[in-house]
Amino acid sequence: MLLKGGLLVGGGSSMKGDLLVENGLIADIAPSIDEIDDATEVINVEGCVVTYGLADVHVHLREPGFSAKETIESGTLAAAHGGYTTVCAMPNLSPAPDAVQTIAVEQQMIDEQAVVEVLPFATITKGRRGEQVVDVESLKSLSCGFSDDGSGVQIDEVMLDAMRRVAAVDGIIAAHCEENSLLRGGYIHDGEYAKAHGHKGICSESEWAPIARDVEMVAKTSCRYHVC
Repeated sequence: MLLKGGLLVGGGSSMKGDLLVENGLIADIAPSIDEIDDATEVINVEGCVVTYGLADVHVHLREPGFSAKETIESGTLAAAHGGYTTVCAMPNLSPAPDAVQTIAVEQQMIDEQAVVEVLPFATITKGRRGEQVVDVESLKSLSCGFSDDGSGVQIDEVMLDAMRRVAAVDGIIAAHCEENSLLRGGYIHDGEYAKAHGHKGICSESEWAPIARDVEMVAKTSCRYHVC
């Protein structure tokens, strides 16, 4: 397959040119490629960008449990349409991927439906309830990381235990940072708009306070850490 006339982007630079693919691998890149086999498919991509497959580390495919919102098939088709070849699926599912048995349910659906690579997150705590850390050691090889996405881990000791165990297996925690006691029934940012229109606001501290707590724990544990 020969892609002709696209904007080739990669390696910190870009150029207009042609890209030849043979047996699934890039065989040549040049301003113009004309000497090809008669059987080679030629696609005019002028006006298009040709680059690496993109990755999205935070997507919601909603299966198992919430297929009315999204499915693995529909979500990965959308990803492919946008140029994404790898996505990381968040674990606010039912059943939650909090054990080998439950993440296997999700993985089977991925194997059957996904049209791009899907890497599932395991939960940080059982049932995403924030009370007991999952069996990190058994889930490490089955997941791309650990997250209770949609729910912040409220108990300091639980998060510290999770970080120590995840650090020990060189995993990563992707934290939903939200302090429930500071929400106070709010539903949008507590800023000028909320005040002007009579809305119940959520204070910024509800987000930065758990981040500050977690950063201190990262310093103690050397856990790899990402703020969602």
